[in-house]
Amino acid sequence: MDLDTSADHIIAFPDTLISRNNFFEIHLSDFSFQNKAHPVFLIKDLFEEVVYKEFNDCHIIATDASKSHSFTSIAGISNLQSFVYRIHPINSIFTAEGLAICQALDELSVTDKNLLLLTDSYSVLQALKCLAIKSSKVIHRLAGKILVRKNFHQKICLAWTPGHSQIHWNEKADLLSKAVTESHPLLEWIAYEDIISRFQTTSLLKTNHSFQNSKYQESIGDISTMLTLTPWLKNRREDIIIARLLTWMIITLALLHRFGLHNNPRCQIRNRDNNIEHIILFCSKYSNHRSILCAKLNFDLQLCSSLKAFFQNVVSDKRHLRILLQSLKSFDIY
Repeated sequence: MDLDTSADHIIAFPDTLISRNNFFEIHLSDFSFQNKAHPVFLIKDLFEEVVYKEFNDCHIIATDASKSHSFTSIAGISNLQSFVYRIHPINSIFTAEGLAICQALDELSVTDKNLLLLTDSYSVLQALKCLAIKSSKVIHRLAGKILVRKNFHQKICLAWTPGHSQIHWNEKADLLSKAVTESHPLLEWIAYEDIISRFQTTSLLKTNHSFQNSKYQESIGDISTMLTLTPWLKNRREDIIIARLLTWMIITLALLHRFGLHNNPRCQIRNRDNNIEHIILFCSKYSNHRSILCAKLNFDLQLCSSLKAFFQNVVSDKRHLRILLQSLKSFDIY
């Protein structure tokens, strides 16, 4: 098919670190000091030996981040200067570590030497090494900062250094980041992934709080949350069934009567409210199926005096939950 296109219609993929790897390196396990199994004194000595042999002509920069109940902070230090910033507490420690490196490239770099940046954040360097479109915002920001440095014809090396190993560069950056106070400047940058994560956490806390203060707490009890049960469920349909079971919203005569959609809520066999508790635990119509279910679950249903007690047994175990789901059709529950 003739698409009637020209070279002007082609959007080139942006320049990446991969295409410029002649000026940029990441070292996660290439050097002997990058082995946490070594004693601390040996890591320190091996680090100094590697720096002397491999990076003697480099401008060394170390970064670190700290997160406490009071502050989230980033810090960087070189032999010329240093910085310390407060950042918004919503930022994760991963974001903070990445942001510290970004800021170090802006404030602590020199143009007449190659750069060696030290960080104890293995995860940030690993994420940068595996840079992709779906990488986090701070990793893309860091990649952009590094690409800018290519204009200075510098070689940039990022090396992971084991934390708390008496490497003096790390120790200085660590002390700076933990010494932050209210008087230090605030760097106003927040990763959108951390904003989303905070909202998800807040939403879950509000949901749990609402549940604890709802009528369902008394009838259901402290059972596993749906987020806990979800990995045990195979599809959205099972999610819906379990949620309806736990909230007594499976369609029964009692539920239909409650909403004015049926005249009689009672079971014709035992003359009790024909709700989900009655169907699963008491109705003689399902006696055989109930016995089979109990045998598979390997517990005595007579010990479960209520649906609350029954659910607390069933949903605490993946195998029991799967057995229940497979048995529901026998109770005319779909």
